[in-house]
Amino acid sequence: MPKPVSTAPGRLVAWVRRRDPELRAVRAAVRVTAAACLGFYLCRYLLGDAVMATYAVFGTIALGALSDVFGPPSVRTRVYLLALPAAAALVAVGTMLAAHTVTAVLGMLVVGFLVAYAGVGGPRLIGLVNGMQLFYILPCFPPYAPETLPQRLVGLGIGVGLLILADRLLWPAPAPPAFCTRIADTADLVATYLAKVRLHPEAEQVELRKSTLEALEGLRLTAVPVPQRPTGPGHRDRGLTHAAGAIRIIGARTAVLDELMHSPDAPPAELTSALLAAVRTSLTEVSAALRGRGPAPVAGPLMAMIETYLEQRAGWIARRGDNVELPNGLRAGVAALAIAESTRGLVAAARAAVGAAPDDTADPPPTAWYTTTSTARLWRGRLLSHLTPRSVYLQNAVRLALGLAVARAAVDVFDLSHGMWVLLATLTLMRTSLIASGAALVPAFTGTLVGAGLGAGLLTVIGGHGGVYAVMLPVVMVLAFAAGPLLGPPYGQAGFTVVVALLFAQVSPATWQLAGSRLLDVVAGGLIGAAIGAAVWPRGGAGEIRRIAEQALRAGADELVSTVDAVGGVCRLPPSPPRLGRLSMLFENTYSQYRSEPGHSHDVDWLSVLSVVHRLANDAQVLTSRHPELDPLPWPGVADRIDGAARDVATGYREVADAIAARRPSDCGSTALLARLRSHPLTARFATEPHAALRALDAWGWLQALSHDLDRVERAMSYPVEPARPPVLARLTRSRAGD
Repeated sequence: MPKPVSTAPGRLVAWVRRRDPELRAVRAAVRVTAAACLGFYLCRYLLGDAVMATYAVFGTIALGALSDVFGPPSVRTRVYLLALPAAAALVAVGTMLAAHTVTAVLGMLVVGFLVAYAGVGGPRLIGLVNGMQLFYILPCFPPYAPETLPQRLVGLGIGVGLLILADRLLWPAPAPPAFCTRIADTADLVATYLAKVRLHPEAEQVELRKSTLEALEGLRLTAVPVPQRPTGPGHRDRGLTHAAGAIRIIGARTAVLDELMHSPDAPPAELTSALLAAVRTSLTEVSAALRGRGPAPVAGPLMAMIETYLEQRAGWIARRGDNVELPNGLRAGVAALAIAESTRGLVAAARAAVGAAPDDTADPPPTAWYTTTSTARLWRGRLLSHLTPRSVYLQNAVRLALGLAVARAAVDVFDLSHGMWVLLATLTLMRTSLIASGAALVPAFTGTLVGAGLGAGLLTVIGGHGGVYAVMLPVVMVLAFAAGPLLGPPYGQAGFTVVVALLFAQVSPATWQLAGSRLLDVVAGGLIGAAIGAAVWPRGGAGEIRRIAEQALRAGADELVSTVDAVGGVCRLPPSPPRLGRLSMLFENTYSQYRSEPGHSHDVDWLSVLSVVHRLANDAQVLTSRHPELDPLPWPGVADRIDGAARDVATGYREVADAIAARRPSDCGSTALLARLRSHPLTARFATEPHAALRALDAWGWLQALSHDLDRVERAMSYPVEPARPPVLARLTRSRAGD
């Protein structure tokens, strides 16, 4: 039979589904259009109030089109309701400060910074930044009319209220997959891998190791869409972030332990089997809790098993005689302990993520310090921690605030009509680096030019027939809001320019010159944003990533020495929080922004460097929590060798930091350092004090692991670009080569 000929609408639907399988862009365009048009028509034609109509339509556009509100329907509704009072306050402030250019500009500077800096509170606030900025931008222009504030607020309320109804009732968007489900899936996979450590020949476990490492990569925040990243300062988001990091450490250390357990000098399997069984039980409990299928996990049984493992390992040391632990056995002990301690942190993190009360079976580990801290203190700490020129959040907030303030001043100085469009162009076209901003200008200008031509033609042909504009507006608005995500920025700019023309033609008489003003204002706003971007931290994340990586590695070297000294009983850790934790957070934020910016050479595998920094910080907490406030080791010679080795490894990290700062390859002698660390300083006579020997061995094993990480960092600095090679397979190959 002849193949049926597809219709044009069918081909169009198929094309849209290829670009937008779940029709998210089309759904959003329909919802925003329905709410915006209904609010505009209600206020403009039924109530006869142009001011109210303007705020109704732009209130809907600000939160529906310029903002990124995500999550289940109930969460989206809550976000809209919480944003409404803040939006009303910004409208009131903008209305009051519009009397004078100076007050309007200063207000724009302050509001622009505060709203943008609020993004440190996580992706939900980041998604609202552009929309909330518009609520000040819209009323801060002449005419100064504070008497219209009630109409403005009523229009805003109508617009947001209709948006909430449309979001819940009109073609509702499906909820994105929950990040906690991804964590639960990976926990199940890691538990399966743990059950098979050393039970099968290594060749049979390559695929399992590969799939585990791939799943662990999916838990990196950089692999998660920005709106879905749990990066807020609250307990739930911190718990999810901590849980993802803990799972990644458990999985990575399991791969290391698996490799070591297949070596000829591996420790006996029975030494770790009970500990790993307890870890698997905790992983299963965490998975069930995150899926909502079980109670919050508890750490008491795992803590008891950790203590039993330490006692058994100390007894094994006492029975060993000569050569207390061979190199692989030494590293295996450290890896097993890291797995158990990370699982302890995972349990605390999962409890925080599901909103459970504090665990009464065990105290939280140091890595879960946030579980006993109030929400207010967590927010205060987050806000203060980014008040540094090294924070990309602060840089972005300052850059955007200056750009908007300069644009607001330029509107009055050069007497630009429809000044809101100038600031809106600055807001939407300014990027985190000059290269990115420049790349956004040409498509935006091209799209605006095309849209201005279309708008001028429509205004000329239709003239004063307002009913025609009202009929055309919904169709054009749907096409405009869907065009950007489906076709790209030029099409979105062209469509929005036509939408603006149709809207303002219904508010007051308009001619083709309105479209020309729109084009001029967009060009002015875009150029102002580019100029400010060129003057204020123009390189964005690329300008910070080397500096923050260098500082983090230096802080890691200091943390390394202080941790080994504390475990050896030389001195106690300082009471203040380690600097490395704060720097690793800034490093991760910088890397996330760096990855989003175009034009970088990617000559360094910054992700590997970041992973080493995270492991250094986490492992340091593991050691100090296992061996707190101890007396000095009873063997001065052993203590001196451990102390000297720690300083040698720290020197290697500092040399790598120097090389990163100087943009040159590093040769800190990590291979020779690894060779020196293969033989530890303990012999049979030290087995008479097994607990002290255990401390020494854990410190020495940690230094060995850090030396391997140092080698990783050196190789990351000459990162070969191999796009055809899957990263997981590349890591497995390096692992077999002795990584």
